[in-house]
Amino acid sequence: MEAIELDDFRARHASQTYWCGVWLGGCGHQLFTKLYTDRACHFAHGPDPEHTSTCARKAAGVSSADHLYIKHGLLAWMAEQDVTARATIPREADGSIGREVLFTPAGHTSLRVLLSKSTGSPAPEGEDSAQLVLGPDMASDPDVLLRHGYVNRIQLIPDGTRRRIKVGTERHGGSTEWFDLHEVEFTDAGLTTPAVKEVRRLRTTRRPIGVQAPKTTPQQTRPTVRPTSEETHGIPLPDRAAVMAALEQAVSDGRNRMEIRRWLNQAEEVTHGGATAEENGLIRAAADALLRLERAVGVPTPREPTFQERKALQKVQRLLGSFAEQKRRGFPMVTPHQRRQLAQAAEQASAWLTDVQRSRVEAWQTAPTESAPAPRDPQPPVRAPARRIPPAAPHSARFDAAGLADAVRDVLEHAARVGKTVAFADLCAQVKDLGELPESDQVQVLRRVKPTARPRSPKPQSPALLTALISTEAGTMHPIYRQLANHAGHHLPQQASSTWTDTVKTLHDRYRTP
Repeated sequence: MEAIELDDFRARHASQTYWCGVWLGGCGHQLFTKLYTDRACHFAHGPDPEHTSTCARKAAGVSSADHLYIKHGLLAWMAEQDVTARATIPREADGSIGREVLFTPAGHTSLRVLLSKSTGSPAPEGEDSAQLVLGPDMASDPDVLLRHGYVNRIQLIPDGTRRRIKVGTERHGGSTEWFDLHEVEFTDAGLTTPAVKEVRRLRTTRRPIGVQAPKTTPQQTRPTVRPTSEETHGIPLPDRAAVMAALEQAVSDGRNRMEIRRWLNQAEEVTHGGATAEENGLIRAAADALLRLERAVGVPTPREPTFQERKALQKVQRLLGSFAEQKRRGFPMVTPHQRRQLAQAAEQASAWLTDVQRSRVEAWQTAPTESAPAPRDPQPPVRAPARRIPPAAPHSARFDAAGLADAVRDVLEHAARVGKTVAFADLCAQVKDLGELPESDQVQVLRRVKPTARPRSPKPQSPALLTALISTEAGTMHPIYRQLANHAGHHLPQQASSTWTDTVKTLHDRYRTP
């Protein structure tokens, strides 16, 4: 979606053409990529001065392609179970498609996935539950529920930038239990979920008349323990209704990406076993809102942290690093003064803290208090002007160096395109987890940063590290760049301000949009 990504996309697919897909109800005419620096890049129809093309695709949401996701997903799922199948997507009389997908597996009965009913046509009645799978909004036949005891359903839920298939079993009585596709089997009786197995077991169990089952001693009930996980840092999972209410509030208030993503992740976790139609609608709305925020489409530009907020965020990161080092050395205590400092800084930088930072701040607020005088507040390390960095040690499994390097690259290349530099504190605020690493690990990450775009200038290019765009708060060369340049063999002079300025200008020229 970024201009630099589109440049790379065009370079890798220079010989290919693109067309408006008829399988999504499109017109079949040629499409072209459009490059923007102030909004999301996208595909668009070519110029049509004669107005001969009328594209009939009106549904722009991701659900308009659900029939394609289902066709691809179920075929791959059947192949994993050594079942060869063909799939067809019938076209309606009015030319529309996507209402149903028909599967013909070798050696098995056919399978029909019905997502919606056609205009003027009622929902199918009397079809075998093993051969028919309904969409989440399709009404089921009461006679089928009574006769077979269940009806299978299918739905797609957001999974990052993809759609994940879930299969549900509606029992007689109205309750539906949802399962991930890997929990479902394909048998001679069609899609078989754990709930389908239970229905069939109960319906085939025979009990002799007149025989009374022996009484069993009632088991002692144990208190219910709310599940915890490493991702929740040992905190019990919150109440389901409270999570959904918080997610709805975050979307309606138009909160930032971090807040919406936090509640969306929790909502998907508490609805893992199945969700109501209302919950699914809310999750889809939140995923769409998060996607719009990440693509910066139709939303105002988020405000940048103020100078005081950036300083407070740096102080939180510095204190947490110092406390972690103290704990590693066997002194897991803080002084009341340090605790007040952390609380004040965390309150001032509250809007920019990550979930991990928040949990660590809360943990240190309840840590034991040290009675003896505490050591001085942590000070920034003094860097030698031209210190040689030793060879990089093997990367720790504690963090994803390659992933962080890619995120840093994206931020720096965006700054290069708009002709700016990025303060190191702002970089840490934009790249999650970077600011929490010690300096040695930060250097390891920054060494991995490589540009993705080819230089546009036809002139010979001099070496220029992308990390030269990292600056201080005052907009001058950051000391960490000298370390990175020396490691790369670009030894800087003692007074390197003019050399650094030339390097920054070179990067801006290379990334300038034509």
